[in-house]
Amino acid sequence: MSWIAYYAPGSGLGHLNRGLAVCLALRDLGHDARLLSNSPFGRAVAGLAKCPIVGVAPEEAEAYLEQNPPAVLVMDTFAQGLRGERPRARAMVHMARRLLRPVPVEGFDVVIQAEPLAAEQEELLPGAVRLPGPIRLAPGKVATPVPQELDRDGLHLVVHSGPAAEVEQLAALAPEPRAVVNLNYYPACNVIGRAAHVYSGAGYNSMADMLGRGNHTALPFPRRYDDQAARLRGFFTEPIDGTELAARTIASFLP
Repeated sequence: MSWIAYYAPGSGLGHLNRGLAVCLALRDLGHDARLLSNSPFGRAVAGLAKCPIVGVAPEEAEAYLEQNPPAVLVMDTFAQGLRGERPRARAMVHMARRLLRPVPVEGFDVVIQAEPLAAEQEELLPGAVRLPGPIRLAPGKVATPVPQELDRDGLHLVVHSGPAAEVEQLAALAPEPRAVVNLNYYPACNVIGRAAHVYSGAGYNSMADMLGRGNHTALPFPRRYDDQAARLRGFFTEPIDGTELAARTIASFLP
């Protein structure tokens, strides 16, 4: 049976979350989609989501996909791989995000523009499919039981999986007396609807989850590749979900 590989290398939850949303949408459409990542959170997220996540280090990606060839390979964010690896498949899809240092994108059947990009990056992606809104998990799609401390309305939530210093910086923005919970729960989309206010970084997933909500304060944090400051200045303006269009575009390259 033909299958789709979504290659999302990275050490955090961000790439996993976006890739999982697309893979679950593909599986809803009846396709075998598997997420490949070296994230240490992969096994736990796979168990919660009941979706295959294959632990593959960047240096092993090419060999793994040669031995287990997919019909379609989606390269998330890094068109040339995280560390220069360049696995191949019969059909190639690039999921483009806004980067601090854009690079040319070659050898792909289609590029999906997952968010508004800088003009110089768009020039490197002629003919890209522009999504009408962000890729995001729908609340309840991963039905993780909500712990008691989060099962109430009016919370001031810090939604951030970054360094402790960044969590403290976000928590300091909350009013006194503090009613802040550092969200050690996945996925955040299941509980943000009951929050009085959410404090987060300007990462892709947080901005996608909070799009269209007025109770959100985001701080752009420095990252090696991700341009959070630019995202905060110019993200999607309408709360339209782009996940299904992304999934259908990928599935259109199946034999």
